[in-house]
Amino acid sequence: MKAMKIIGGILATIVLAIVVFYLGWLRPPAPEKVCDNVEKLTLAELKSQGVEATDAMKTELRKTCEKRAGTPPEFGRGPWVKKLKCMRDAETMAALETCDGKK
Repeated sequence: MKAMKIIGGILATIVLAIVVFYLGWLRPPAPEKVCDNVEKLTLAELKSQGVEATDAMKTELRKTCEKRAGTPPEFGRGPWVKKLKCMRDAETMAALETCDGKK
């Protein structure tokens, strides 16, 4: 009986470790938050270049971003999540552009 409790405790610890790992490192940020930041930075960059974005441009940007941010890759989930977190947290367009290079 004591052996069963020990085995149960070990299994519970392993399951807890897997859940913590998933929630902490492999859970992507919400696509809406990522795309809000990407849209904000892109529109600010266009405005600084003297280009006023049309509603069609904004819609296409949002649609493309949400498709990419909302569809996990078949392989390589870790780098994809890291890229999304970088895109969500970028404060400048230059920082946003470096997100593709981070592995």
